[in-house]
Amino acid sequence: MNVSRRPFLLMTSAAILGSSMMAIAQPSAFQGDWFATLDVGAARLRLRLNIADGPRVTLFSIDQGNTPIPASSIRVDGAKLRVEWQVLGASYEGTLANGAIAGTFTQGQAFSLTFTRNAAATTPAVILPLTAQRLAAHRQKAGAPALIAAARAPNGRGLTLVDGQRMVGNPAPATPADKWHMGSCTKSMTAALVARLAETGRVSWTDTVGSVLGSSIPGMRDEYRNAGFLHLLSHRSGLPGNIPITELTRFPRENADAREDRKRYAAIALQSTPDGPREKHFEYSNSGYVVAGAMLEAKCGEPWEALVRRHLFEPLGMTGAGFGAPGTQGLNDQPSGHNVGATGTLSPFPPGSPVTDNPAVIGPAGRIHATAADILIYLEAHARKSAFLSADSWKRLHTSPFGGTYALGWERRGESIWHNGSNTLWYAEMQADPVRGTVAMAAANDGRLGNVQPVVDTALKEALAAVS
Repeated sequence: MNVSRRPFLLMTSAAILGSSMMAIAQPSAFQGDWFATLDVGAARLRLRLNIADGPRVTLFSIDQGNTPIPASSIRVDGAKLRVEWQVLGASYEGTLANGAIAGTFTQGQAFSLTFTRNAAATTPAVILPLTAQRLAAHRQKAGAPALIAAARAPNGRGLTLVDGQRMVGNPAPATPADKWHMGSCTKSMTAALVARLAETGRVSWTDTVGSVLGSSIPGMRDEYRNAGFLHLLSHRSGLPGNIPITELTRFPRENADAREDRKRYAAIALQSTPDGPREKHFEYSNSGYVVAGAMLEAKCGEPWEALVRRHLFEPLGMTGAGFGAPGTQGLNDQPSGHNVGATGTLSPFPPGSPVTDNPAVIGPAGRIHATAADILIYLEAHARKSAFLSADSWKRLHTSPFGGTYALGWERRGESIWHNGSNTLWYAEMQADPVRGTVAMAAANDGRLGNVQPVVDTALKEALAAVS
C-alpha cells in the first residue's frame, strides 16, 4: 500500500507547484479560456483551461476549489495539444477543430473531454440538500460499500446520514456511530497538537529540526536544519513527499510505541536531497509531518499517539477517535477498508489482514480514525475558534505562512478550510467555515479514488446545503 494518495482530479494544495514547459509552437487560436465538463460517472466536474502565451497552461476545477493548477509539460504541434499535470498524475491530448478542442483526459482511466469557448459552463451548479435517498444514489453510482456524510450549523441544525455495508459479502449495515479512517485529514490534527503544546510551553514555534533532532541525526543535510514547525506543517520545508517505498515497507504496520521508528524515518528523510528551497517551494510531504511528530516526541518524551489522545481527543471529547484501521479482528464491528484485490474485484481488508493501513510510523501524517460525531466536534472547534486554543493560535493554524493556499494541515478554499485523505482503502473529506460556523465531513470505506472522490465531495457539499 502506498502512503496517502491524492483524490481524483486534484488535491488542490498541489496546485502551488510550478511548471516546466516544452513547446514547439502555439497557434494563437489556442490562447484564452476553454471550458468543459468532465463526466466521471459518479459526478460531473466543471473545468476551465487557460492557455496563455509562452505557452502556459493552467487548469481550474471549478467544483473542487477553483485553485490554479499549472501544467508540468506542454506540447503544441499544429492543431494538436498535449498537456501533463505531474502532480495530478493526469494528462490531456486534444485536437483543435471547429472552435473546440476535442480529446481525452487521462487520470487512471481515460475520459472523452471536449473544451469549448462557452463560458456558460462556469455557471455554478445547483447543490441540492442531502437526503437519505440522494446519499444512497451517490453510493450506488460509485459502487462503494458504504458512504457517510454529516454536517452541523451554529443554530443546532444538523444531520448524519449513512448508507451501505461495513464490508462487502456481509449484510451488517454501516451505522451513524461507526468509525471512519480519515487519512491525511490527520495532518490538521497534528498541527493543532503543535499549537496546543506551544501554548503550554512544551514546544515552541521557533524550534528547528536541527535544534531538536540534530544530535540524534548527525547526517542531517544542512538545508533542513533551520526548518521549523511552520515549514513542516505547510509543506514548505523542502522535504520530498515520502521516503522510498523500499524503505517505508521495512517499518512495522503496527507499533505500540513508534518513537524509534520515527527517528529512523526522520533520519532517512532528512538525509535526502531537497525537492526545492525552503519556504519558496511547495511539496506536499508526508515526511514533513513524520519529522514534526518526531520533534514532538523528542521534546515531550511521549509517543505522538499518546500526545494526540491526551492533548486533543480528551479535551475536545472525541471519544471514538483512535489510530490505524478501525474495528476488531474477527468481528465486523466497524467498517473495513476496500479496494480491488487479487481477484480483480472489490475486496475488503478487515482488521487482521496483512495490509489494513500504512505503517504506524506514518501516524502524524495520516493514521487517525474517528466517528462522524468526533469529526464534527473537531471541526466546530476550528469553525468557532473555541477556547481549546487562543485566537492567535487559531489564526496561525488557518493562515498560509509562506503564501499559496495551504495553511497548517488545511487547504484554504475561499472562506472555508478543507482537507481530504486516503490510505488507498478509504477516502474522506472534511470542511469548516469559520465565517458561517458550518462544518461537514464525508467518507467512504473504499479507496478507489476515481469512483469515490466525486461522490464524497458531492455528499460533503450537499450535507452543508442541508443544514445551511
